[in-house]
Amino acid sequence: MIKEIVENFDLSEKEALVYLANLKKGKSKVSDIAKESGLNRITTYEILKRLSQKGLANGITYNKLTYFKVIDPESFLIKKERQISLAKKFIPQLKILKDSKTKKPKIDFFTGIEGIKSIYEDTLKSKNKVIYNVTNVTNLTDILDHDFLNDYFKKRTKRKIKVRVLISEEGANKELLEDSKKLLREYKIFDSKKHKIPNELMIYDDKVAILSFSGQIGILIEDEEIAKSMYSIWEIMWENL
Repeated sequence: MIKEIVENFDLSEKEALVYLANLKKGKSKVSDIAKESGLNRITTYEILKRLSQKGLANGITYNKLTYFKVIDPESFLIKKERQISLAKKFIPQLKILKDSKTKKPKIDFFTGIEGIKSIYEDTLKSKNKVIYNVTNVTNLTDILDHDFLNDYFKKRTKRKIKVRVLISEEGANKELLEDSKKLLREYKIFDSKKHKIPNELMIYDDKVAILSFSGQIGILIEDEEIAKSMYSIWEIMWENL
């Protein structure tokens, strides 16, 4: 029986001994409960205080003597069921609070030309089927070969993924832009002398990719709130051109 009480009531072995001793004797003095449990009086008193803190015992002082009485198992079960029922009501709100506070952005770093190509390949998985882009074409074509870019454009078009891109005036030649409709590309050109943007920014789904062409480094951030913020910045730029 001790084992079952320890497991189901979440008590230590000595706490279970004192609980059973008090349950058997009913309302009793500490000395009587100690004698029944086989433990000394001081230990028994400390355990009874712990049982009181757990809601399993009540102490009553009468004529300067303290008597203890533990609750019966049925009352303990009802109390636990009430606590569980109350806890269940708060679980959805607590889960939302936990998720909102503990969820951290996922950040991946890529190096070298192959790393930058990996980020390009990742954009082909876009579920929303649109990429918001700011790029410097001259710097882009300096490190990514035409074969890779042409293959990427074909794959993106085949997947019906659109791109809305802000292109630096530097490198925005007619040859580059003439197939824009066919390649599902909507673009606006910004003054590269006024706005120095040597790198590339891509926003898609819940992701933000930042590519440094000179350093051949790519950072891919996956976070809904960050992506929303960066899209808002991109939209302001788009609307003001």
